[in-house]
Amino acid sequence: MIAARLGTSADVVESMENRRPGFGERLLAGLTTVVPETAQPAALPVEDLAGAYRREVERVVKEAATAGNAIVLGRLANAILGPRRDHVRVFVYAPLAWRIAYVSASFGCGESAARSEIARIDEARRAYAREQYRMAWDDMHQYDLAIDTACYGIDGAAEVIACAVRSAQSA
Repeated sequence: MIAARLGTSADVVESMENRRPGFGERLLAGLTTVVPETAQPAALPVEDLAGAYRREVERVVKEAATAGNAIVLGRLANAILGPRRDHVRVFVYAPLAWRIAYVSASFGCGESAARSEIARIDEARRAYAREQYRMAWDDMHQYDLAIDTACYGIDGAAEVIACAVRSAQSA
């Protein structure tokens, strides 16, 4: 949906996911807010795409929440929407050893590659939350429910979340 709205491919949008902006991108973004005359014209595609991506994600998340009966996976929807009585903000986690085994089995890669990819994605998520929303991605105060998939499994975690949503709807 975001790719279509931005007039680009799903691959380009997907490359924006779980990616930490490079030093140059962060430096330029910082300079344009402190010294406006250093702002570059609209010919900076990566920076333009990053800003457009964030705006479009926020728009899509808000539209989904307004429409109701939606699941928003990731995208820091908890930061975009904030606390509301009409939705449940869930943080799904698992111990590193469980995550490594799951990623390794799911993608057919070795433990070392799985560990590296998990670390890369977690750091990108932390950085994005910190830089874009001034919050800690894994701050449990930002969520209504935290669930360990190692305890419940994927299907069990989904059942617990569904139960929490039904409970919130009836409250």
